[in-house]
Amino acid sequence: MTLLKYIRDRAWLIAFYILNLLIINLVIIFDEHIVINIKNVIYMDMLSFSVMIIYLLVEYKKYYKIFKNIQYKINHNHFEKFDLNGYLPYIEKDFYSLFNEFYTNIQKDKKEIETYSDEFNDFITSWVHAVKIPIAASRLLIESNQELYEDNTLLSIENEIDRIERYVEQTLYYSRSSSFSKDYLIEEYNLNSLVKQSVKKFAKIFIAKKVSLSIDIDDSILVYTDKKWFNFILEQLFSNALKYSEDINGKIEIKALEDNKEIRLIIRDNGTGIKKEDIRRVFERGFTGFNGRYYEKSTGMGLYLAKKLAHKLGHKLSIESDVNVFTSVTIHMSVVGEYLLK
Repeated sequence: MTLLKYIRDRAWLIAFYILNLLIINLVIIFDEHIVINIKNVIYMDMLSFSVMIIYLLVEYKKYYKIFKNIQYKINHNHFEKFDLNGYLPYIEKDFYSLFNEFYTNIQKDKKEIETYSDEFNDFITSWVHAVKIPIAASRLLIESNQELYEDNTLLSIENEIDRIERYVEQTLYYSRSSSFSKDYLIEEYNLNSLVKQSVKKFAKIFIAKKVSLSIDIDDSILVYTDKKWFNFILEQLFSNALKYSEDINGKIEIKALEDNKEIRLIIRDNGTGIKKEDIRRVFERGFTGFNGRYYEKSTGMGLYLAKKLAHKLGHKLSIESDVNVFTSVTIHMSVVGEYLLK
């Protein structure tokens, strides 16, 4: 709050004071029974006006302190109770008391929400681990009874189980994303190894769809990331690339480029591509677009989670596409690791 703004706020008080002083002067000047000295009147006015200025300055200092306190809380998202000692009485004090009561209620509600969120996350985590047990059991049954079924049947069943497992993993990582800071460890990893490790999980799908794969990553490229969360991001991108790749003639290319500023991991497929009106929304939560509705029912959570977790790791995602030609998703990773700069 500048002094000029404060004077504007006190305009009516100042105007009333000047009017009152003017009335007193007129009464003194036009009273026939009073012998006046103009110099004394001017001196009295100047003295009175000086007292008024001192009052306004003292009050301004007090208001300025309150204003700076409020500005600090707003600019730094540092909301807490006001210390009422030293504040102006009555209306101002009542106002800050009201704010303190409001703050107390907000903190109470926040604590209840956090408790519910923790309980929900615990439930989701336990549910995911419980669901993984029948998934693992189903895989064992398939492996132990291969001679009873045709290879294509078993492969189809296994692919569906893989899909279920990926959706379950999505649920788990989504529930953990809110408490990300408690569950990650940034270390230096070989990018080529990370990519090949994630690709192995999709080997059977590559074979079944007859999609060719090429990986061009220099073995000397190292990245700073969390292995578990980064692998999840890769799996979402590989899953999408395979989902919308052409059968038989499908091709997925993975390459890495490095310069002084960043490392770019590019995943490109020659599939259906993404329409122009959808390209800007593919990272939105729950957005499926034309491809998700037409080709295969989609949750619209894969790319949303990938970008959200990439951001938390200090990475960035970008996407380019041309309908029926290609889709290219790039993971941008700082050479140093942006998390080190935070």
